[in-house]
Amino acid sequence: MKEKNTNLRFYPDFYPSFEGEPTRDKFEIMTTISNGEGLVSLTSFKENGVVFRFAGLLLDEITLFTLQLQPGKHLHDPFCMGKVLHSCDPNMRCDMETRTFTAVKDINPGDFLTMDYDTTEDILFRPFECSCGSENCRGFVSGKKASIGQYPCAV
Repeated sequence: MKEKNTNLRFYPDFYPSFEGEPTRDKFEIMTTISNGEGLVSLTSFKENGVVFRFAGLLLDEITLFTLQLQPGKHLHDPFCMGKVLHSCDPNMRCDMETRTFTAVKDINPGDFLTMDYDTTEDILFRPFECSCGSENCRGFVSGKKASIGQYPCAV
C-alpha cells in the first residue's frame, strides 16, 4: 500500500487522512492585508464540483476557526476550513452535514476560496464590516440570526 506524502497535508499527523482532504498541491494559504489568511486554489474546479472535504475538533463554543454544525456545536479547524474567506457572492457553498465545500461557480487557479458565513453561523465569533465588493454585498456580516435581529451585535 502506497503511503500518502504527509508534506502535502494541511492537517497535522494526529488527524487521520481522508478522501477529498485539501492538500498543498491544490491549495495555498496566503495572507491578505484586509482579510488575514485565506485559502487560494492552485487548480481549477468546475461549478458543482467538490472542492474539498474538511475535518476538525467538535467544540461547544465558537472560535474564529469554527463553523456551526448545529446550535451549541461547532467544528474547529484552524488548519484549512478556517482559512476560507467570506464573500456575499461566494465561489463555494458549505455542507456541514457532509463537511464538504462545493463550487457554486467555476474556480480558477489564483482565486481565493470564499463562502457566505451567514449560511452556516447563527452568530459570528467576530462580526465585521464586509468589503467583498460584490454587487449584493450586505455591508455587515454577523450571522444569520444576528442579521434578522435575534441577537444583539457587539461591534
